[in-house]
Amino acid sequence: MHAKPSATQTILATVPLFSSLSREQLTNLENNSAVLKLDKGQVVFFEGAEAKGLYVLLSGQVKIYKSSPEGKEQILHVLPPGEPFAEVPMFTGGKFPANAMAIQPSTVLYTEKSVLTRLMERDAGLAMAMLAALSQRLRQMATMIGQLTLREVPARLAAYLLHQAAEKESDTFVLDMSKGNLAGFLGATREALSRALAKLEDQGFIVMDNRTITIANRDRLTELAEGDSKLK
Repeated sequence: MHAKPSATQTILATVPLFSSLSREQLTNLENNSAVLKLDKGQVVFFEGAEAKGLYVLLSGQVKIYKSSPEGKEQILHVLPPGEPFAEVPMFTGGKFPANAMAIQPSTVLYTEKSVLTRLMERDAGLAMAMLAALSQRLRQMATMIGQLTLREVPARLAAYLLHQAAEKESDTFVLDMSKGNLAGFLGATREALSRALAKLEDQGFIVMDNRTITIANRDRLTELAEGDSKLK
C-alpha cells in the first residue's frame, strides 16, 4: 500500500514545472530540497546575488521587487502559494534581477540547480514543462510592462481587478495583497490608488466592502482597462 503524498508533494504536483513528475520523483525532489521558514519582512534574496537554485512558495506570500537608488520600490510580482520563482536566472546561470521578500509569514522550498538538472536529464517532459512555464512568465512580464508604461493608474487598476476576477472565477473576491503592495505593483502611489478605487466605486464600476471587491459593471471596467474610456 502506497503512503499518501506529503503536503509539500501535493503542492509541488500542482506546479506546472513539476506536474509531470511521478510520486518517486516528487519524493526525490522534496528529499533533496530545503524548507525555509520566513518571517514577514524577511528577504529571500537580493538583486545581484548569484542564482544557484529554484524556489517554490509553499505558504504565505512573497513579493518580487526592484528598488531605485532613491529608495523607490516597484513590485513586479506578488506570488501566491504554489508559485515557483527565480527559475529564469537559475537556468541562465546569472544573477537575481530583482529582490524577493516575504510579505506574510511564509514557507519556501529551495532546490539546488544540480538536483533539477538530474531530474531533467531523466525526464524530457520536465524539461518541456520548464520551457513552457518560462515562456508564460515572459509573456506575463511583457503584458505588465505594457500596462505600467502605457496606461494611467485607473486603467492599470481596472485590468488588475479583471485579472483577479478571472483567476478567482468570480466577480466578487478579496484583494490578495495590501493596498500598499498593490500600489507598488501598479507603479502608483498609495494615494493615487485610493483615489482610483474611490472613483471606481463612486461611478458604479465596483462595490467595496473593506478588501472585498465586487465588479458591478464588467463592460465599463473592461473599456477602462483597454483604454477605450476614462474615469470622470
